[in-house]
Amino acid sequence: MTSPEQAVALALARAPILRSAEAGRQAAQGDRVTAGLRPNPDFSFNAENIGGSGSYGGIRSLETTYSLSQRIETGGKRQARMTAADRAVALTSLDVEAVRLDLAREVVRALAEAVASGRAVEIARERVRLADEVLRATRARVEAGREAFPQQRRAEVARETAAVFAERSQREAGSALRALSVLLATLGVDVMPARAAWFDDLGPRPEPARAAALPPGQLDRTRLDALIDQRRAELDLQRRNAIPDVAVGGGVRRFREASGDTAFVLGLSVPLPIFDRNQGNILRAGAELNRAEAEAERGRLYLDASLANAERRLDQAWRAADSLRRVVLPAAGEAAASAREGYAGGKFSLLEVLDAQRALSDAREQLNAALLEVQQVRADIARLRGRATVPVSAPDPSARQ
Repeated sequence: MTSPEQAVALALARAPILRSAEAGRQAAQGDRVTAGLRPNPDFSFNAENIGGSGSYGGIRSLETTYSLSQRIETGGKRQARMTAADRAVALTSLDVEAVRLDLAREVVRALAEAVASGRAVEIARERVRLADEVLRATRARVEAGREAFPQQRRAEVARETAAVFAERSQREAGSALRALSVLLATLGVDVMPARAAWFDDLGPRPEPARAAALPPGQLDRTRLDALIDQRRAELDLQRRNAIPDVAVGGGVRRFREASGDTAFVLGLSVPLPIFDRNQGNILRAGAELNRAEAEAERGRLYLDASLANAERRLDQAWRAADSLRRVVLPAAGEAAASAREGYAGGKFSLLEVLDAQRALSDAREQLNAALLEVQQVRADIARLRGRATVPVSAPDPSARQ
């Protein structure tokens, strides 16, 4: 049987989406390397007074200049560029962890869905078996003259309805297994849906009364803060890019006409920021920072509300599953067994038997749905709390974030 931990480990080892996220982080690290590099120097060669007329004909008056120039970044541009790149690397690292947590949540949810689908198939088959028993008893009573033939038809309809439901459950179980195999990036999945002990474990009752609060260092909150830091670093970089750089150069000039005399050449170049002062990029970077801050505020409110809602759902599903398991299902089973025995002895009508069996099937299906919701909501809470693994019992707020 594939446990949640095994399924998550398999998905993290094979899922293409995680490799894609890792590639994004490596790309950001490449940008960081580029950001730390200084501008390359320029080498230039100039030849003057070639191929003219008179004394400038041919190369008699040739003047050649060899020079090197270097652009010097001013205003702390390089350090600001490196800081912005570092912030981008930190952000992509958080993106990778977010993908890991999202994948873990989806795998556990899909595994729970596969288990519940397998349970639904067994419930449907049991429903067919009980319908067959009622049908055999009804036929015997009709043949003995103790029941009218329309009652047999009613039992046959109930049996066929159960068979149709069983076929649909089988198709849904197959779809759930295929969805799980996609997440696990494998064609075959070792899953025995009816024998998952972890699926039945309700654990201790949750405590919905306490205020839902995301722990410090929760991944999504940290990512929102990292995005603001990255946008702030981008704004600082664009402001520094408005400061002109200085280019200095030096070289040697050789005068062929003057018997090969040489002279040194020095140069200085400073752009004049008259028209382009990087206004557009500064404006854009400022707007991106404002948007990141607004999105962070909205995201924090959404995360708090999502956690509170998930904990309420977990409490409701836990109470429903506990009540169905302890009270409803045993009572429905006893009622159905008594109705079948009483019908065989002529004490109950066929309608009462069918109602009792329907109640039993409904109780089993409701318990299966409640257990599914418990496990899936636990996966959601684990994701909200920033946990990479999903607990079998109640979530632990003190776990590593």
